[in-house]
Amino acid sequence: MSLEIDDPDVRERLWKAFQPESAKQASRVVENNVRFCHYTTAESAMKIFESCEMLLRNSLMMNDFSEVQYGLNCLIHAYESEDGKRLQALRDSVVDGLSTIFADNFNALIDDMRHETYTISTSEHGNEEAFPLEEDLGKLSMWRAYAPKDGVAFVFNNKPFMSESLALNAFTCPVIYTSLEGYSAYFKAIVDGIESEIELLKELGGAFFHESLSNSFRLLVQSTKHPAFREEREWRVVFSPTVLAKLGQLDDAQQSKTPTKLLTIRGVPQRVYSIPFKDYPDEGFEGATIPDLIEKILIGPSVDAFAIGHAMASELTRLEVQEAAQRITFTHIPLRT
Repeated sequence: MSLEIDDPDVRERLWKAFQPESAKQASRVVENNVRFCHYTTAESAMKIFESCEMLLRNSLMMNDFSEVQYGLNCLIHAYESEDGKRLQALRDSVVDGLSTIFADNFNALIDDMRHETYTISTSEHGNEEAFPLEEDLGKLSMWRAYAPKDGVAFVFNNKPFMSESLALNAFTCPVIYTSLEGYSAYFKAIVDGIESEIELLKELGGAFFHESLSNSFRLLVQSTKHPAFREEREWRVVFSPTVLAKLGQLDDAQQSKTPTKLLTIRGVPQRVYSIPFKDYPDEGFEGATIPDLIEKILIGPSVDAFAIGHAMASELTRLEVQEAAQRITFTHIPLRT
């Protein structure tokens, strides 16, 4: 959703209308100081330290690229329901014929969602009451999926993820774990929210409605997974360069904040974007430098855990992290081969 509105109360109302699940979960994360965890190999972790940036990879390069199609199937199923018809009527009440315009643009929106969306995946970390062992051990399912051998996990503070700043034009959203049928409730919440703010949306106009709904749908499709994966408690940072280009916002300033390049990863040449570990205090984006962002590093299953931990501590020290060794936690999870 576009957040280029000066009034913070209006901004929040519209966020809750177009992205009700994100708004609800973000409030919970902030209130409970939930942290995020990124699982990766020790080799990739060293590259992150060397480059001082995190890579945004094309959603088609996910472990299971069918996730995008799953989210799209859920959205189409809900869009064809009675709530979908209600949404179409609401759009036309803002601007006559807006539903037809949106439908005509939907195929291009789908193409963007499938081919030109870039993400970073993280997982909620720890909870003394519900997940007492996770604090120092991480999630075994995540180790197995992303770092089964010689892996590490970065535990991040949540401040930059929860920032309302538009400095990066990247958006953090929780993954929704639901069935095709269960998705209807999430879709209905959006339609209900839009209906509750319809008079405000009429004032803001059709272009604002169109952009906000497109962004809402894009985030929904990119953050919906099969309920069997619920234990991951995943959040994603989503970046859409083609959308910014269409809005005339992919300028030199934007490209310096989210630079792009071609890399070969596991034998596959691909375009990536990146987010440097950098603050933009003048734009309200802070807490993203390595000393502020990384709370600790978990060392996963490995026969070389000590060497990896020592290397991680050395890199933290080089990057001016105080008492770096104390931020290293060895999980001592047995390695299975």
